Amino acid sequence: MQASSRDSSREKSRWLKGLVGDEKRWIRLSIAAGLFAGLMLILQAHLLARAVDATLFHQAQLPDLWPWLVVILLALIVRVLAGMLREWCGQRASVGVRARLRAELLQRLAALGPAYTRQQRSGELSSVLIEQVEALDGFIARYLPQMALSVMLPLVILVFVLPINWAAALIFLITAPLIPVFMALVGTRAAEANRRNFKALAQLSAYFLDVVQGLATLKLFSQSQAQRQIIARNAEEFRLRTMQVLRLAFLSSAVLEFFASVSIAVLAVYLGFSFLGLLDFGSWGGQITLYHALFLLILAPEFYLPLRELGTHYHAKQEATAAAERILDLLNEAERLEAGGSVPMGKGLPGLALDQVSFSYAGQSSAVLQHCSFRVNPGECVALVGPSGAGKSTVLNLLAGFERPAEGQVLIGDQPLSSLSRQDWMQRIAFVSQHTTLFPGSIRDNLLMAKPDASDAALQNACDKAAASEFIQRLPDGLNTQVGEAGNNFSGGQIQRLALARAFLKDAPVLLLDEPTASLDQESEAQVLKALEHLCQGRTTLLLTHRPTTLRLAQRILHLHQGQCIEAAIESPTAQLKEGSE
Repeated sequence: MQASSRDSSREKSRWLKGLVGDEKRWIRLSIAAGLFAGLMLILQAHLLARAVDATLFHQAQLPDLWPWLVVILLALIVRVLAGMLREWCGQRASVGVRARLRAELLQRLAALGPAYTRQQRSGELSSVLIEQVEALDGFIARYLPQMALSVMLPLVILVFVLPINWAAALIFLITAPLIPVFMALVGTRAAEANRRNFKALAQLSAYFLDVVQGLATLKLFSQSQAQRQIIARNAEEFRLRTMQVLRLAFLSSAVLEFFASVSIAVLAVYLGFSFLGLLDFGSWGGQITLYHALFLLILAPEFYLPLRELGTHYHAKQEATAAAERILDLLNEAERLEAGGSVPMGKGLPGLALDQVSFSYAGQSSAVLQHCSFRVNPGECVALVGPSGAGKSTVLNLLAGFERPAEGQVLIGDQPLSSLSRQDWMQRIAFVSQHTTLFPGSIRDNLLMAKPDASDAALQNACDKAAASEFIQRLPDGLNTQVGEAGNNFSGGQIQRLALARAFLKDAPVLLLDEPTASLDQESEAQVLKALEHLCQGRTTLLLTHRPTTLRLAQRILHLHQGQCIEAAIESPTAQLKEGSE
């Protein structure tokens, strides 16, 4: 079990290091700045020891020391600037990595589609995208540069110490490994505590968002106070877990400081006994001078400082490793569900078909679809009707590639969907849902999601065809009008017409419509239907609906019942709907 845990931790560490990618140049520059600051420190130690030795034993006066003092001051300024450059470069690398990772996660979630995200808790996904990605900051910005500096800087210091006193260099070499050993011992506990802490944070975020979204219902049933107490208990549990992590972090710092202090004390004792004449070894053919002792004592804390800082940032590494666990789970799940073939889509209108498809959701004993088969011919508009819960939306998710059948095949033309390039297929379909989402930004931004490089003329044409220009022109800022949260400054009919405008703008050959006129009044429905009639022309269309008026768009009607598709008579759509409802 422990070996498996170590292998998993190594795998996460390799993945975290691999995230740096193109930002390696900033990490290298941060390391170079740290090394240069270390060299300036050695120069300061040398000049300061020389100045003290010259003052006490060579009767040097202040005018004699001025050149050394100026150089010491300049070295101090350069060290400060190098430290600032080191931190800035680390942060630049961290910002780039986190931005790229968030973009990849959002892209993966978008590719997985609503079928996947509906099964997840929004608060937990938000926690992954925000808090857990943010937790990588310390690892990228500070731990990675410090890991290199903790090896390089002590070696550079040893290069200057060894020619002066081999015994001091030996003390450094013997005591230095104590710090990383105890760092790893304490860090193991910190990693486990961080994993528990992130899990608790994800659960708290998910639960809090669920409560906020259902606050109106809780108020109606007088349960808001009870939920407040539950949130308070969860928050207190999270606070205790956070304090446990901080306790381990402070314990780690205390242990590292203790062993660093003991190591410096050993060197000081050696130098003291050498001055008293009780020890007579270490120097190369001579006695230890005050210059040697001061130079070694000034450098001693700086020799252990990179190791102590590595121990401090080791907590950031364990935090990043814990955060990587959920991020990797999400990426692996996305990769598993996204995996498709490499066969490119052919030109022309494709047909759609389910061939003996069976499907059931996890945790459900009964199958939603059982050996279901049907075909939509190229350029044909087919309506799929049936009672709520019959699996109509599941059929759309299967055709879009958001779900995969347990048995049978989804066919696009004569090719299995699993063999086609997923990216090509996503470009060939337009999906209009009954719950269209508008995002904060302008109307233009929302429409350009369908085709980012569309011109203003194409935007205007799409709005005209979707009958959206009528209300957009009445707005003070037209297409630049800002959309409120979830589109709350637009009516349901206006939102649906904007969704249709997106579909017109994309101009995809395959159209999947999920209750496009649901929850609309008669006037809005008439406008949307007119736009739909235009949109469906020359496209392969599968239409899900309960409304008889929408069925008039269809050339054929399929009835989904008990997991099977049955051809229905188009002459009596109203009767067919009543039969399906029963």
